[in-house]
Amino acid sequence: MFFRKRADNANITVIPAPKVVQATTDFDGNDGSWSTFFINIGGDGENASNGQNFRVLPSTSSAITLVPGVASWCDSECAKGRGVETFASRQPSGFEASSSTSWQEKGIFSIPLAENLQLYPDANPNGTWGTDHVGLGQAGPNSWVLTEQWVVQSTSPDFYMGSFGLAALPVNTGGENRAPFLTNFEDQNGTASTSYGYTAGASYRNNSKGVLGSLVLGGYDQSRFTDQNITVHFSNAGNNSLVVGVQSITYHPDQRFDTNTLSFTSDGQFPATIDSTLPYLWLPKDVCDKFAEQFQLTYDKTRNMYTVDETAHNNNQRTNASMVFLINSGVSSAGSVSITLPYAAFDLQASEPIFNNATRYFPIKQSPTGVFILGRALLQEAYLIVDYDRGQFQIAPANFSDPMPPEHLVTTFPKDYTPPNPSNSSNSNNDTSGGGGLSGGAIAGIVVGILAVALFAALGFFFWRKRQRKQKRLAEKEAPQEIDTTAAGAEVKHRRVSELDSEAPTSPKPSMGGYYGTEGKGAVMFPPINEMESPPAELYSPPPPGDTPRSERSDRDYFTSSKPRRRGATRESSGNNTPGTPGIIHELPGDDGEFQVGGQHFERVNSPTQNPVHSRGPSDASLNTNIDEVIANTRESSQAPPDRRPSMHNRGPSDVPTIQSDSTAVSDPTPEERERWAADEDGGSRRPLSE
Repeated sequence: MFFRKRADNANITVIPAPKVVQATTDFDGNDGSWSTFFINIGGDGENASNGQNFRVLPSTSSAITLVPGVASWCDSECAKGRGVETFASRQPSGFEASSSTSWQEKGIFSIPLAENLQLYPDANPNGTWGTDHVGLGQAGPNSWVLTEQWVVQSTSPDFYMGSFGLAALPVNTGGENRAPFLTNFEDQNGTASTSYGYTAGASYRNNSKGVLGSLVLGGYDQSRFTDQNITVHFSNAGNNSLVVGVQSITYHPDQRFDTNTLSFTSDGQFPATIDSTLPYLWLPKDVCDKFAEQFQLTYDKTRNMYTVDETAHNNNQRTNASMVFLINSGVSSAGSVSITLPYAAFDLQASEPIFNNATRYFPIKQSPTGVFILGRALLQEAYLIVDYDRGQFQIAPANFSDPMPPEHLVTTFPKDYTPPNPSNSSNSNNDTSGGGGLSGGAIAGIVVGILAVALFAALGFFFWRKRQRKQKRLAEKEAPQEIDTTAAGAEVKHRRVSELDSEAPTSPKPSMGGYYGTEGKGAVMFPPINEMESPPAELYSPPPPGDTPRSERSDRDYFTSSKPRRRGATRESSGNNTPGTPGIIHELPGDDGEFQVGGQHFERVNSPTQNPVHSRGPSDASLNTNIDEVIANTRESSQAPPDRRPSMHNRGPSDVPTIQSDSTAVSDPTPEERERWAADEDGGSRRPLSE
């Protein structure tokens, strides 16, 4: 198909996809086995019979398309080896210009070469220049064709195979200046930018089955290289040579035979140009000498080439050494990338017209001019991405696997490109690589991945939410409806309470709720206590004789300040007027014994709800009144009927005397009790008033 030059002000709504140049299935060449690509000359993009097909090698330094011409030293079988395909059902000896209706010859001129590059046997080869249709791939309707492109016919043995120029600088020959193919292809909307991606392929990879090369115009194939790479900028706009810094070249033998590594660049690093036109590495002489020493090479001074005999070849295969080229963007640059070439990458064979017979050789040459070149041999293990719009290129290690991964094309957009508004470009999705440089398969994979992640996230949230709700329901079902008295009691600190409701230290603590239960405030826990007016003091009485230790029984009056004890007390009182020796304290009953069992006081359980037990210890109430004074006042008050308090008295926490209180409230004795008390003054047995 033909391309038409687009207008300078054309509004691009669809970005052209990268164009893949069709690789042949052959490994060709008289200086090694190299993966080649199809082009056609003179084709019209429609009829397959109108164009002549060639297998050619990409040239990163040339801007022209070079094809083998008819040479006296090359017959039809030789022409087939040079990449000339059959045309009109026969094998031609080279390009047949007379068969092309679009050929325009311009004259014989020299073939442009890299600076100061020396060839053998032709030091300054010439070629027949002209213009013709140049198409990518084999002639036919699937070929992308550009008209009036530079085409050179070469008969030099140094250009055994044809080449397809990838440089972007204009070519001026015979006073006529023409843009190269890559620039014209981008101008006529063949690609999105003036760029390409290329790797030479390797015939020795995948168990010698070989991996074909890859050439993409307007982008690159991301599946063919690793993530490690460096970016290098062109030195200036007028020079697009691919110059890098060779930081080091290191020899790495197989670790099974030798663990020592050697540096071939001990004298320092040097700049070099990447050029795929020829296979050789033009290196400093001292570096070549170290190659010759380690690989047992023989130097051919006439051809400036290094050959390998069978003994050296067998030894090199046994040691299986690799050469690591550490490349950076400049001699003083810190960033670098390692390109590793196995011995198989250097194990090449050259044939006629270089040698009369097939001969093993090592693709290195001594540079006589100080210009160093990294040729096609390096690009067997490296991938090159060149972007002329941005004035830069990248180099990365090539990726190999068996089988090789599927193609992943990425578009290289022009530097000034602005993506169109999606609402105004309904056709923008027609191109699979126009949206961010991703192919249709990559975009579909990303969409599927996003949907899968969203689905898993939604399912995860659903099950998590369901589990949370289930746990919440179980917690609500297992939660107690009332306060757990056992747990609450463990958190309640021991409190000391009044003498009226305290128990002896050995008494078991009741499990039922007490008067100070938090749930029962305001409720009548037991019948009201009928209290009698009495001085604010505690009454003391001796224990029954049978219960009193012998050491404490005497004839003296009990109400002396000898050794009184408060009821339930287990330690000495700290009251101001209380004697220091503990005694047993008795108190008057306030509930008619309804809530006493065996002399032990219990409180009413208000409801089935268990409330925290309020453990009250003995109070430290002090007596400010002498016990004799209390007795005297009691006798006087017995002559008059006592005034009774109201029958109902709900006691709150403030009614209970504590250690800080100086008085206590007790129920007054009945008249009968007072009479019996008076009758026992003379030494009769005295019992506690509470009994």
